[in-house]
Amino acid sequence: MHLDDRNYDNDDVDYKSFTQLAYRTLMKNKAPVLYNLHLDLGPKCDTVDVGIWIETAVSRRVRWLIVQIRSGSSVSLPSSLFTCETIGELVLVHCLVPDVPCCLPFLKSLRLVKMGYACLHKILRGCPYLQNLKMCVNEEEHEGEDTTIALPCLRHLSLWDMMRYKSKSGVFVIEAPRLKYLKIIDDVVYDSRRIENMPNLTEAYVDITQGVTHKFLRALVSARRLYLCVPLLSEVPSMIIYFYRLVHLNLNICAQGWWELLTQMLQNSPKLVSLKLTDEQQYPTDETPDCWKRPSSIPDSLETFAWSGYKGRRGDLEMATFIMKNATRLKTATFLPQCNDTDAKYKMLKDLVSVTTTSNSCQLLFD
Repeated sequence: MHLDDRNYDNDDVDYKSFTQLAYRTLMKNKAPVLYNLHLDLGPKCDTVDVGIWIETAVSRRVRWLIVQIRSGSSVSLPSSLFTCETIGELVLVHCLVPDVPCCLPFLKSLRLVKMGYACLHKILRGCPYLQNLKMCVNEEEHEGEDTTIALPCLRHLSLWDMMRYKSKSGVFVIEAPRLKYLKIIDDVVYDSRRIENMPNLTEAYVDITQGVTHKFLRALVSARRLYLCVPLLSEVPSMIIYFYRLVHLNLNICAQGWWELLTQMLQNSPKLVSLKLTDEQQYPTDETPDCWKRPSSIPDSLETFAWSGYKGRRGDLEMATFIMKNATRLKTATFLPQCNDTDAKYKMLKDLVSVTTTSNSCQLLFD
């Protein structure tokens, strides 16, 4: 059941007709189980009406609920929602969570958009079987004491947080021993929010603007597939971290110090098969410095190497040359140049063709 007020927001009289329609639609539904309810509401919605509609859905043993407030003030949700014993999937957008105990024993999937960490803390403690969590944070800081929440059944976690985290905030930790997929797009100091204990992690997409610590990188060692766009904090390059299961690595080279991270990954990923370097910046990024410390070795397992956004600068060529010369089983080396200048692209190709590879079967692909 989808209740959308987009076509009823011209004036108060018009919106009243939507409110009446919503009540009639809910009352007409006599099914013992309301399988889904999607409330898609704008700034004219009334908190009392929204509360009644949600309470009606709860009394009808709703299984899937979406409460989406498009704009205006956040709407307070009724406390009965957070003790619903039948709901399996819940989506909340721009809502306020009451300060009440939460018990959602059958909730498997939770998505929170434009909401803060305070509500996450309230809800997660009452979701023992949660498997899928997606969250887009909408607050500048989370004050309070350090908090650790264990989610023993969580399989997928996606977190978007573009608000900078202030130093006076408490540390927020999620322990997820069964987590298989992790996605983080973040503009915070990541020692303040951590995901730990992930021995079953298979894939991770990590884009953290403010830098990562050694402890955070170590939490990713179980992954088989990694996308990383992370500046390194000062203590990381001196640490040794073994990515003993890593097969596919996509490293975004727009982050400061990416060459130091690449050195670590190449030296300490013995099963690496596929390496991709991605440069998404239109403007010049940091070139590999002359003092770049070459890896002591390239994994014998490396078969494919790709560079998207290749600029062909001296440091770029030296990096590409080192990898192609030392990857003994390399099958393909693919370069996707960023520029459209024909002469510049020809020079890039000429430089790359002149590189002598150790692998006799290596093919050079240039777009």
